[in-house]
Amino acid sequence: MILKGKALFAAATLMAAVGFLLFGYDQGVMSGVVANDRFDEWMGHPSSGLMGLIVAIYEIGCFAGALSTGRISDRLGRRKAIRLGCSILVIGSVLQTASINAPMMIVARIVTGVGNGMNTATIPVYQAELSPPKERGKHVAFSTTLLVVGIAIAYWLEYGLYFVHGDFAWRFPLAFQAVFGIALAIASFFLPESPRWLQAHGHEDECREVLARLWSDCDVKHPRCIEEWEEIRIGIELEQRENISSYRELFSKGKLNNRYRVLLGVGGQLIQQLGGINVISYYITIVFETFTSTKNAMLLTGIDGLVYIVGAITSIYTIDRLGRRKLMYGGLIGQALFLAIVGACQYLVGIGNIKAVPAMVVFIMAYNFTFGATWLSLAWLYPSEIFSTALRAKGNSMSTAANWLGNFIVAEIAPVMFDSIGYWTFLIFSFLNLVYLIPVFFYFPETKGKSLEDIELIFACREYQDDVLSMRSQAASCRSGAATTDRASVRYGIDDKKTAINSKDYYGEEEKLDGPNFKGFS
Repeated sequence: MILKGKALFAAATLMAAVGFLLFGYDQGVMSGVVANDRFDEWMGHPSSGLMGLIVAIYEIGCFAGALSTGRISDRLGRRKAIRLGCSILVIGSVLQTASINAPMMIVARIVTGVGNGMNTATIPVYQAELSPPKERGKHVAFSTTLLVVGIAIAYWLEYGLYFVHGDFAWRFPLAFQAVFGIALAIASFFLPESPRWLQAHGHEDECREVLARLWSDCDVKHPRCIEEWEEIRIGIELEQRENISSYRELFSKGKLNNRYRVLLGVGGQLIQQLGGINVISYYITIVFETFTSTKNAMLLTGIDGLVYIVGAITSIYTIDRLGRRKLMYGGLIGQALFLAIVGACQYLVGIGNIKAVPAMVVFIMAYNFTFGATWLSLAWLYPSEIFSTALRAKGNSMSTAANWLGNFIVAEIAPVMFDSIGYWTFLIFSFLNLVYLIPVFFYFPETKGKSLEDIELIFACREYQDDVLSMRSQAASCRSGAATTDRASVRYGIDDKKTAINSKDYYGEEEKLDGPNFKGFS
């Protein structure tokens, strides 16, 4: 049976979701492993510094894997890049499970990280290139919801194994990673390659066949399929004419403002990572242990994971309705508020006011709910939308690498901050969330509901926009038998001046034809 239409969209989203579930599981699994006494014995009773390295070195592997993926994904294709990432991750999982000392565990963590880094850089690109424009946010938000489910699975699995003695309690959770990796690799064989990658590499017939499966009952002559294909073809032809494909082009302004987009992609991921989420995620059990037993702390951590999931589910229904920018604002304001309250509560607990403990727990969970409903998905969705086809894999690999770099930085500095300045740690991250409102307001354009090719026009210079719209007009003329009259109507194949869509209605007030309506980079 050949998947097509909504079933194919759903299958692609589900595969991406498994990838993010694996990502989340990897993120959460070590919090319980490092607390296991048998693990501590096998690692030779490592110092806090060495234990921190065992945990954090994974992010360096992810950073390297993400950074290497751009060229690999462009050469091999999105699906083969995902399979390669899964293969490396499974090898790393086996090595972690079999580790007998700290050096072996460190190497295994790096290998696992490389595989996961490759997947986290490739999967959002694949999903964005297959998803329908008006539901792209919802599809990515569903996948990132599974990221939180993965974290919750790790927490609850380790909570159950807390009552099990012996090596099984820490080796099994590490081995279980391989199950998700194998499932993801197998799923990729049942799904088509990205139509944009196919078109860019000269596989025009295959591209049209995939579009026919996505947008019709496998009819390559369906008007919607033809329109989508022409839009993709025109965009790729112009990119190839401008010779846009190298890493050097990512850092040049040029006609497509690529440097601006890199700053947005990297900036969005750093905002997510330096907004306090990993201060909460990595050290939430430790924070809870300051006022309760290890058993109860793990239980509270598991409950917090469920709250996190509810927040993530919320984003599925809001991200395409409210748009990216509104969720960015709401997330930053809410995170700043809740971190400030958590910091105040920790101060009160520190001076002996135990009554502040319940409030501290509630607002930690409120922070995670807010993050799950906003920046969890936004930081992964936005970079996959804003780059051109020729540079999407490379640009997204850089933004994903920035995510892992930020992850590593927080993992390294958070323990030092907690030890030296205590509750001020939360207050500092609260302040940073308010600072991030400034670049979001001035520099992040809205992408809600637009095709990837239309998002391209938000950033492009006027000359490039005119070329694209002119070519679309010619293509529409061939389809309808008459030239379209308003260049903003081309996408809809309208050939009547009376029914033409006004440019302002098509682009909106903030996406004028002169490029980004933001200061500093246009």
